Amino acid sequence: MQIFLLYLANLLEGFSFVAGIYYLRKYPNDLSNKLFTSFLLFTYAVEIIGLIPALIYHHQSLHHLKETMWYSNFWLFNPYLIVSFAFYCYYFSRSLKSIILKRIINYSLIFYVISSALILIFSGILFDSYSYYTLFLGLFLLFLSISFYYYELLQDDKILDIKKSVKFYVSISFLLFNLISLPLWIYFKYFSNTISPEFVKLYQTIFYISNVLLYGTYIFAFVYCAKEKSNPNLRE
Repeated sequence: MQIFLLYLANLLEGFSFVAGIYYLRKYPNDLSNKLFTSFLLFTYAVEIIGLIPALIYHHQSLHHLKETMWYSNFWLFNPYLIVSFAFYCYYFSRSLKSIILKRIINYSLIFYVISSALILIFSGILFDSYSYYTLFLGLFLLFLSISFYYYELLQDDKILDIKKSVKFYVSISFLLFNLISLPLWIYFKYFSNTISPEFVKLYQTIFYISNVLLYGTYIFAFVYCAKEKSNPNLRE
């Protein structure tokens, strides 16, 4: 079941990029979602590399690699989380009209990226666990960026066309994904297959399902908005 969910999540992740290309063929001037589609391709490449520990765990012929760095992907996903949170915050800030709100997000992102990178380098957790600092501050900035995005939408008559905006679906699905994943990331460092294999299985199942829902929503958003979007001035 877990292997099926794992491969399904990665399959949908790849298809979300394809769906983004489909959307951009109809709206080639949508720069925000052009950047988003490119980021999905980058994310897919990272996730493919990140499959290595799962492949080692589920295939006995690869168990000799358990003593190597390939049996952990903290070194990969810790930097990726910084890039991911920074990108999504920037993605939503692109829609803001207010210079003040944009500056708040942009300056906060500069501080976030620099401070998070320094903590990874000097704290020694890069290979051992997720950085709580990266997770909590990143999630806070994401919530702030989405809040600013909704705040301006509520003051604009374009709110009537919000269901035709890719960014609207991304904001809901990605925020929910992180709220679901955060507790798993926090407690994962306290468990292993030797201490609590049940927790590891639960962690993997929930995480894979949340990925399936996330990228399934992205695919729906691209396809639906490509067909339904009618307001050329809808701010993306």
